[in-house]
Amino acid sequence: MKFRWKQFSCFVLAVALLVSAFSQIPVKAGSTVSCKSLCNTALKATGNSSKLKYMSSSSSDFGALSYSDRKKVKSIQYVFDTKEVYSLCVMEASNTSDAKALASVLKNYKKRNCKSDYLSDYSSTEKKVFKNAVYGRKGNYVWYISMSSDKSKNKKGQTALKKKL
Repeated sequence: MKFRWKQFSCFVLAVALLVSAFSQIPVKAGSTVSCKSLCNTALKATGNSSKLKYMSSSSSDFGALSYSDRKKVKSIQYVFDTKEVYSLCVMEASNTSDAKALASVLKNYKKRNCKSDYLSDYSSTEKKVFKNAVYGRKGNYVWYISMSSDKSKNKKGQTALKKKL
């Protein structure tokens, strides 16, 4: 049997085209995204991570959530300092309606923090951190970023997080 270069080259070309076609298929966000990776992305974008001392993957550690709210959380990554002023929390909800409900909880949490009497124990910079925190939702993911007294830095973390989703 004689080796056929034309058939062989056509076969190689067809395989190369198939490989290049399949390598350009976009990967779904859920396949490589986790709360931990999103948290790391936001931390890199906001900086200030040297202030953070603790990390948790338990929804009971994040003070914004009631018992019924915790049931809506599928997974969570929460990093925070001793006073829980500087903090970053990324949660994955069980479904979209739970994510909407959790986003509403974070909105109310921020509002309560900014007007709370217990803020009298905090410095003016720490009060600004609470006031300039950002929260948001995309798909089943919800986040709360309180890493800087400068709102634009918190928004950088939010933008980086959204891009990863």
